[in-house]
Amino acid sequence: MKKLVLLIIPILFLTGCSLIPKITNSKRVNASFGTYKIDGLVKRNDHSTANKIFYVLEKDKYNKLPDNISVELGTNYYSKENHLKFKSAIQSQLYRQVGSDAKIVGTGMDTSKGNVVYKFFITKASDNTEVTQYYIVGDYKFVLVHETNFSRNPDLNIAAYNIVDTFEWK
Repeated sequence: MKKLVLLIIPILFLTGCSLIPKITNSKRVNASFGTYKIDGLVKRNDHSTANKIFYVLEKDKYNKLPDNISVELGTNYYSKENHLKFKSAIQSQLYRQVGSDAKIVGTGMDTSKGNVVYKFFITKASDNTEVTQYYIVGDYKFVLVHETNFSRNPDLNIAAYNIVDTFEWK
């Protein structure tokens, strides 16, 4: 029994450590459409516009082609209650855009702030890049949090999820 406990403790410790976010810089962003929290990210002014804000990890702020996250507001034809039709429309559009060598995995979830979110994870056989798109559903609108992860850095995955989970509509 003592050997089993000694074996389990390091496993739990190592597993827990890999799931803990590495937050180096946390602040709340006030956008025209809502607020959200960025953890360990900085804004890339050279790529951002009034309608689409780009963020990179603090350590990548000077890289020419960094892993990145963009946040933007979009409009659609669907009420918040009709979110399943919105999901189907987005899914169809993604399949047309990515081509036959891509794999798309979609899921739905509710955030801690009560938002309905659809997540689409896209990988291509010919490319190492992972793309994750989170659609935060609003009434005839949505916020797209688009993560492009060239290096497959888990810190970027955590940062994107934190934006989605802390998002609140204005």
